[in-house]
Amino acid sequence: MLYRKQNLFLIVMLVSCSLAIGQSKDETEILANSRRLHQAVFGKKDSAALGQLFARTLTYGHSNGRIQNREEAIDGIIHNKSTYTDTSLKSYNVLITDDAAVVRYVMRETETNAEGKAVPLRLSIMLVWVEEKGKWKLFGRQAVRLAE
Repeated sequence: MLYRKQNLFLIVMLVSCSLAIGQSKDETEILANSRRLHQAVFGKKDSAALGQLFARTLTYGHSNGRIQNREEAIDGIIHNKSTYTDTSLKSYNVLITDDAAVVRYVMRETETNAEGKAVPLRLSIMLVWVEEKGKWKLFGRQAVRLAE
């Protein structure tokens, strides 16, 4: 019995290590940028971080259907009076080609709007990243509201 547990532990460790090693430099950077983006939008509302992450030709789509360019998105995010809590990010899926990457994930949060009303959010978000001067930049974002 102990022998089987040791083998199972060894198999789990090997699979974990191979997954960690298997993650490319680009994938690591894209996932880190995706997390920084989420924090800059739903946490700190950090215009400097957004400026570093957004491509010059960004298209930013909201779950209500509104589409913004780079300047409009930054202005809208930093002036958004809502706060967000109870964050849960799940189902990260990354697809990378030579010069573009798509990240999809599901986000659950509670939005407290400017009037103080708490509203549950459940969004499916797609991020499109492109390389711009050697750095991965957000080229497109689209959020879709999911049913509770």
